[in-house]
Amino acid sequence: MDPQRALLLPPELKAAPIESLTEKLFIERSLTENRFWLRIMKEHALFLGEGFSKGDTQLIQEADRFFHYFDQLLQRAHKTPETVQAVRALNEESIRTASAFRNFKRNLLILIINCKVAGYNFPLLVDHIAREAEYFVRNLMKFNQGIMEPIQDAIISENVFWLRIMMEHSRFISSLLDQSERNLVNQARKFGDDFEVLLGQARDVESMLYNKQPTYPIISKMNKDSESATVELRNFKKAGLDFIRTCQIKNVINPLLADHVVREAEHFLLIIKVLQHRLVLKQSGRSD
Repeated sequence: MDPQRALLLPPELKAAPIESLTEKLFIERSLTENRFWLRIMKEHALFLGEGFSKGDTQLIQEADRFFHYFDQLLQRAHKTPETVQAVRALNEESIRTASAFRNFKRNLLILIINCKVAGYNFPLLVDHIAREAEYFVRNLMKFNQGIMEPIQDAIISENVFWLRIMMEHSRFISSLLDQSERNLVNQARKFGDDFEVLLGQARDVESMLYNKQPTYPIISKMNKDSESATVELRNFKKAGLDFIRTCQIKNVINPLLADHVVREAEHFLLIIKVLQHRLVLKQSGRSD
């Protein structure tokens, strides 16, 4: 085709196609995501319940119901046979329950913003955990459809999602530390600023390259930059968790919440590792 004419065609025509999941990968990824996110959802229910005013008994009871639903599903996830049929059924139940919890969170957020519900559940925190429920549901739906995003698009979308999560964790931590812990507060704020920069860069790459012709060197560097920053933040969170457990710093952070955000950083690092492995295989022309 004439090069000048080619410039007038949609660049999306050169995008990599959707990839299919093998049965082995379907089972492995589904169980990993369920065992991680069902525990996270269970803890979200606990944290929400603790943040309500004592008079909001219906909301407290609803959060408690979700806590028990996710606890039961988590136990089931650890006992699920490694067969496509059993894992698909688990995914479907997790999708239903997490979708309902997502709706609860989104409706709660509107009530909080409109001053209809008081307490200590900050709007951004509720939005944050609603986005995580949406992410969990979205992944399970793709697994059940037997598809994966092309590696370039997967790296972009995962980084855009997780870098925002890491940025917000840093800022939540800085606000829950006693402000007399000046050094730790400043470190947490700096992590927030650093991740905001990385998020802005990832969103620029998303605008430029999502669903476009593969440009792997740029994508690989973005993944590695995210990994380096997240390792540093994970280590900061782990040190903070140790300080909290041994009562060495002044704060109002639930030790379970501190552990919760450590696990989320570690899960992001796992996702980066999985994506980097896929990218290396794609660049070498091999597949799993």
